[in-house]
Amino acid sequence: MIGWDGHKMSKSRGNLVLVSALRAQDVEPSAVRLGLLAGHYRADRFWSQQVLDEATARLHRWRTATALPAGPAAVDVVARVRRYLADDLDTPKAIAALDGWVTDAVEYGGHDAGAPKLVATAIDALLGVDL
Repeated sequence: MIGWDGHKMSKSRGNLVLVSALRAQDVEPSAVRLGLLAGHYRADRFWSQQVLDEATARLHRWRTATALPAGPAAVDVVARVRRYLADDLDTPKAIAALDGWVTDAVEYGGHDAGAPKLVATAIDALLGVDL
């Protein structure tokens, strides 16, 4: 269940947050997707402006890291992301693994020129998030 304002979202309550309405407000689809993927699909969770703001900030960090000329080796992190997604679509763990790589790339850099592109390609292919 995804809730809003302390209640389950439902058409009868009139509290649906529609992607079309978010798009009309110029919210990026990738940020919406990241916000939805931040919680496990089996868990009850609430949609809020904070969820969207955190997803937008994450998207910006991921774009910054994957635009670098080089980064830390990425083969391991991509393998972990695949493993987490294969384990009951554990998107929170997959996102946390990517966040770790992004932090290392931005704060410490790296020498693998192919790593940023590999991570960007994996994010697009595995999570459907366009960087």
